[in-house]
Amino acid sequence: MLWRTLDTTAIDIDTGVEPALARAVADALAAHAVPLVRRRDGRVEPLASGVFYRAGQRLWLVTCRHVFDDGAVLGDTGIALPALGRVRWLYETRARLIVHPELDLAAILVGAGELERDIGRAWRVLPLADFDEAPLHALVLAAYPYAQMSRVDAVLHARPVVVFARCLQSGSEVRASYARTATRADGVPIDAPALDGASGATLWALRTVTADGRYVLQPAAVQFAFKHDAYMRGAPFSALRQLMQSAH
Repeated sequence: MLWRTLDTTAIDIDTGVEPALARAVADALAAHAVPLVRRRDGRVEPLASGVFYRAGQRLWLVTCRHVFDDGAVLGDTGIALPALGRVRWLYETRARLIVHPELDLAAILVGAGELERDIGRAWRVLPLADFDEAPLHALVLAAYPYAQMSRVDAVLHARPVVVFARCLQSGSEVRASYARTATRADGVPIDAPALDGASGATLWALRTVTADGRYVLQPAAVQFAFKHDAYMRGAPFSALRQLMQSAH
């Protein structure tokens, strides 16, 4: 075994989300928040976060560009499969990395075969679709920060984070609030973790459907930076379609 995922409790920065809703959203997003790792000196090390999407017949792993700008290479990048306690490596398939020329966005085209089948069994893959606008209730980040990981022998133990926060800005960049303190869904105040390692995770818009009051989750951005007592920043999800269409 190389990987073990630990249970988590959603945290709220400043939205006042109801605990039952927070738990339901955290359970839903747990199936989509994908931890990425790299191989360094024979050891598995945490790298970033991501989410799988399908555009037509193509399977894409969406993450941020700067992890590759900072020295990670596709051949040493792996996808944790928590249910199996193992890692599958992208060198096992004919993966292709596409990066946005301006925004901190990257999309990895995963080749068909055994790896794609394992991914389908381990993670829920979302269709890349256009979404109807609805009133925004909150932004939600589900990711794997380094601050909530530890190594026991050869196994990485990782506790994901699910954060609810106010939207501060949308458009050419998406920003959400991020304080130094947060409130857990069980009402306990805690220190909000540093988000190094969360880069590449999807920032989800939690929207209210006016007609019947239901909540829906829609991809809003790909998170790439944070600052305590200031923000989480993300590249708008709308830029992904054009990036993927550039791959022939």
